[in-house]
Amino acid sequence: MALAKNSIYNLATPVIAVVVTIATVPLFLKLIGAERYGALLLAFVLLGYFGQADFGLGRALTQRLSSMTDANAEERASVVWSAIAGASVISLLGAVLIYFGADYFFRTSFDASPALRAEVLSGTWLFALCVPVIMLTGVTSGALGGVERFGMNAVGTTTGNVLSQTLPLAVAAFWSNHFTWVLGAAMLGRLLGLAPIAVSMALVFLRGQRFNPAMAELMRLFSFGKWVMLSAVVGPFLTMADRLVIGAVLGATAVVAYTVPVQITMRSVMFPMAIIQALFPRLAAQDEHESLRLGKSAVVLVGQLFGFIVIGVICLAEPLLRLWLGAQLDPRSIPLAQISIVGFWISGLANVPIALIHARGNPRFTAVLHVVQLPIYALLLYGLGIAYGLNGVAVAMVLRFIIDGVPIFYKAGFISRDVMGRLAGPALLIGLALAATPWMRDWIPALLGATLFCLALLAVTLRQMPEEAQHWVKARLRR
Repeated sequence: MALAKNSIYNLATPVIAVVVTIATVPLFLKLIGAERYGALLLAFVLLGYFGQADFGLGRALTQRLSSMTDANAEERASVVWSAIAGASVISLLGAVLIYFGADYFFRTSFDASPALRAEVLSGTWLFALCVPVIMLTGVTSGALGGVERFGMNAVGTTTGNVLSQTLPLAVAAFWSNHFTWVLGAAMLGRLLGLAPIAVSMALVFLRGQRFNPAMAELMRLFSFGKWVMLSAVVGPFLTMADRLVIGAVLGATAVVAYTVPVQITMRSVMFPMAIIQALFPRLAAQDEHESLRLGKSAVVLVGQLFGFIVIGVICLAEPLLRLWLGAQLDPRSIPLAQISIVGFWISGLANVPIALIHARGNPRFTAVLHVVQLPIYALLLYGLGIAYGLNGVAVAMVLRFIIDGVPIFYKAGFISRDVMGRLAGPALLIGLALAATPWMRDWIPALLGATLFCLALLAVTLRQMPEEAQHWVKARLRR
């Protein structure tokens, strides 16, 4: 089953990334300190934001190539060349924007010591260099995704993730912990990760083909991608707004207290995204009836399987964080991990109908929805953050995911008794696990709670798993 194999390829990347992050965070805190690490986390947030602002060319390219079932090699090469040309031009604009944006933020709004502020400002030119690397990685990955070449995407992305975490540590340990050197090493890691993806993409699409970008193809990609672009601009801003507000108001150490657990839990979304990324080309190639059927099965499967991870994190968050960070653990991080993972479960579910809506060629709906959310989330973030501090910020994030998910489910046609009934079990067990956290502060009660809740979820999953998944599991068990 190619879909399962591609999902495993896509899943390997975030799993390795989580392991590397868990291993490197204590080392970063030891080698460069909490304040400088907070600045580095904010740098990654800004780079991730501008790196996604590529007019949606990555997803547009996947959708376009997936639908070109009868096209010849020259036609496919023209589409890819058009996307690369467009991304190259846009990356120049993005580099300029992030240079001045980073300079302005770290000069005026970042609460840090004068020495660290000077370090960060001396490295703003590196922010500009990172943008083309991140953007071209997205476009070349999108091209390979259009023909379901997820294996090489996994190799390149994993390489970039691992090197962008380990090279800065090596530089800090053996050369200098100056912010410019650390950020430069992270950028080099991303560049090395881009190399195998770009080479593979060139061999698949461009070998033996002339340079033939077409304005008509670029406009077609932009017509789809402009709405993805709007989501790519507003969506990441929604994601990073909490950390920027915390950094400006509460300082760099509060950014670490919030970002470390949220970054780990956010990585868990890569589990459902592994399935969704493998699913997207299929959804784009199928008719409306078949894509809806497949999408409904996928969202149920994501809710059930992702639920095991969510329950495990909720139950084991406190003993795991204490084991991981020891004396460096900020106690505020514990409830943040438990609250935020619930939000990311909801976000993981919502990404399935988003993929279906985009595969149908209608990214406009999600883009407009993100714009509408922006002032609502700002009010939630401000009100709950002022009232309840970092926990209030995390609750505001969960509420935003709910506000985002309900209309998306409705638009995709997922609000039905069959789908919602099958998601009710995992949702109830996740809520009960969250309510039981005061009694799961040590290893034994935490492990006992995780076991009981996961066994209950297993019973629900086996009873309500979609038929396609049941057939696949039974076929594997017979071997």
